Amino acid sequence: MSDLIDAYLDRLLRELRGAPGEVRRFLSEAEEHLRDATATGVAEGLPEEDAQRRAIERFGSPRLVARRFSGSAAPLPRGAVLAALARALAGLGAVGLIAIGVSGLIAEVFGRLFGYTFVAGDTPGVTYTPQRCAEYLEYFPKLRSCSEAATLHHFGEIVEYRVAAGVLGLLLLGFYLFLRRRDRDAQLALPNGFSATIGTALFGLAAGVLLLESLNSVVIGARTGIESAPGAGGALSAALVALAVAAAYARSFYRSVLTA
Repeated sequence: MSDLIDAYLDRLLRELRGAPGEVRRFLSEAEEHLRDATATGVAEGLPEEDAQRRAIERFGSPRLVARRFSGSAAPLPRGAVLAALARALAGLGAVGLIAIGVSGLIAEVFGRLFGYTFVAGDTPGVTYTPQRCAEYLEYFPKLRSCSEAATLHHFGEIVEYRVAAGVLGLLLLGFYLFLRRRDRDAQLALPNGFSATIGTALFGLAAGVLLLESLNSVVIGARTGIESAPGAGGALSAALVALAVAAAYARSFYRSVLTA
């Protein structure tokens, strides 16, 4: 039978910050309290595993207990809090850039399935000067239509720039994880669920705006009799990724609320 208390103490150790001696003493006292509470539960007729589970629930979640312990320790310097904030924002930025990169890949798929106009087509009424058309046709000399050349040019920019942003996001994520692993104390410098709260709000808002933009392109295309809904796929590809990221952050936020 697995020992729930040992597993709990392992999680608690990862959350604690402070002088090594103080942490060891606190863990020893926590284990003694949990073992005594378990023995009481067993004496009352509970199976040992249920008694351990009840003792842990009454003691509190590892994050909450760690915060109570840290409250009695010396407060973190302002610089440490600012550094933790910068790391958290860097993590959010990395996720955002990676999401942009993924949306570029989805836009590429949309273009191949539904046509490049669906992703990067101009709305009705957009015109280009002869000089601008000549520039687009230089990129695609086999095309004779300025609008087709402009669409292909815009499509390439959407996919390439987004994928480049995703690569940058991966590099930033690696740097963020390196800093996070080096400094465990920084994880306790900010409120529980800080990144999850901001991520849910930002990516949820972005998803809503992008969905409206995509829907607007569909409506314009329907009104003008254009079946491909020009430009709708560009916004839709980004909206789908933003929605997925917002859902992931929302799940993390919900879990942080449960363990608060």
